[in-house]
Amino acid sequence: MAVVKLGRPVKSNLGGDNGAMAYIINPAKTDGGRLVSSNYERTRTDYDALAEGMLDDNRRSPQGIRKDSRLAYHIKLSFSPDDPVTPEQVHELGMEFARRITGGEYKFVVATHTDRHHLHDHIMVCAAARHGKHLKAELPKDIIEQWRAVSDEICRREGLSVVFNPVVEEQARRMRDGETAEGDDGTSPARDPRRVEETPKADTATSPQTARRTRKEESLERRYGMSMEEIYAAAKGMGTKDRIRMLIDLTSSTAENFEDWRDMLDIRGVGVEVRGRHLTYTLKDTGFKIRDEKLGQAYDMTNIMAGLAHTPIIPITFNRRLVAKQTRKTVTVWLPGTHRKKKITFDAKRLIDGGGSTLRAFLPRDRDQIILDPSNRYAGKTPTPGLYQWFGEPTSRLEPQTTPERLPLRYGVSPAQQRYYQAQARRLDRLAGEAKALNAAIRWTRLAGGDSAKGLRLLRGKVRESHDELQAAVIALHDAIQQGDPDLVAETREEMEHREALCDRYEDELSAIEREIHTTRDREQTETEQREQQRHKRGRSI
Repeated sequence: MAVVKLGRPVKSNLGGDNGAMAYIINPAKTDGGRLVSSNYERTRTDYDALAEGMLDDNRRSPQGIRKDSRLAYHIKLSFSPDDPVTPEQVHELGMEFARRITGGEYKFVVATHTDRHHLHDHIMVCAAARHGKHLKAELPKDIIEQWRAVSDEICRREGLSVVFNPVVEEQARRMRDGETAEGDDGTSPARDPRRVEETPKADTATSPQTARRTRKEESLERRYGMSMEEIYAAAKGMGTKDRIRMLIDLTSSTAENFEDWRDMLDIRGVGVEVRGRHLTYTLKDTGFKIRDEKLGQAYDMTNIMAGLAHTPIIPITFNRRLVAKQTRKTVTVWLPGTHRKKKITFDAKRLIDGGGSTLRAFLPRDRDQIILDPSNRYAGKTPTPGLYQWFGEPTSRLEPQTTPERLPLRYGVSPAQQRYYQAQARRLDRLAGEAKALNAAIRWTRLAGGDSAKGLRLLRGKVRESHDELQAAVIALHDAIQQGDPDLVAETREEMEHREALCDRYEDELSAIEREIHTTRDREQTETEQREQQRHKRGRSI
């Protein structure tokens, strides 16, 4: 199975020692340059020569090379570690894939990397055509689906596994004028195409559902819904969420950084999308989506990064404009509020870039951060928690602090009766929240010896402590998976679930108390404003 991903367009750093071309043909990752090929240059190790050929085509384009103009497209083709492929075969398949998507009109370089747990190709395609007017390539919105359809066709022909994706399959059918691709059996390896009978085209008068039944193909509704196997698995305690958790745990125990983890998880059939400070997981074979908080706190962004780093971490959030310099290995960030007089540098593996204006870094908790001045001279150091004086401490989760108005059942007959019962239900929800907050406040006030403010501080400290213990449990689980001891894995997983439950409990109590504090303050402020307005009206009438 191969996964196709399109990176950011290469604009200014195509050549040079730290350029994109030097990165993909790195001899340490390509077996001394042996696994590097192109369709226009014989050299395998001279990145400047490879970059210059593409730059020539860009210069001869109608608009030439301008500021921020696209020079090349960077494509990554990753293969599953479960597929029996060699580096040479992966390189040949990458060359075939590049030839098919370019059609001989664009220069390209294919470099096969062997430094990760899965073999993958880095493909650099020139943005300007080789012949004619050297026009720049404009990629349509569905280009990824088109490329994945080509990749799936190559994998089926080679007997490699293919994960069913209805969008890609529909794109493949359009590219083949409605003909069904071979090997629609999900993740099972495709059969030898020479021995497979061609699937007859569906009659134009036949409905899509009937055509799917004729081809002995699962309906799209079943693929997107919950299959009988999943229902029985859920009855036995192994549902879709457990399946996603298991795949995340196995991948986190072997991945080196976030991008590697996401690529490996994608190959295992689970897509990961960064949305703000949350992760959204998607089972590619069914289309089932779920956010990280629905799986548990052990699978949110902070704890995933702690497991990958194998050490407790602390998150910091900052605007993209504060980035002073970013390379493939390091990121330098100005400290907010210092008027660009102080900055810190950390490993690029600690950064998560979701594509928006806000970036997130996850730094080791038990390590000092070196502070530099604009001239890169030493200006001091601070423990990682000390960075919060500039970046601000992250707030607690917002989900427990909200009370969703959920009324799945319709009570009453007339609209007036329905509004009445809805108002009563909301009132009961508020009363339940107030009772929960009161019970929690009484409990922590007693633990603090009768001091309510001290009890609230004690509860906040307990929340931070439970987060640290959960991170330690996640790291221990990943270490146990690496050791391959089933008993130890079961023991550490039970400990992680226990820490996760405690973390949820403390956060729930804190959010209930803080919600009631804010509600009481708002109510008092509203009453004060109303009294002031009434006093002002009386004075004006006199």
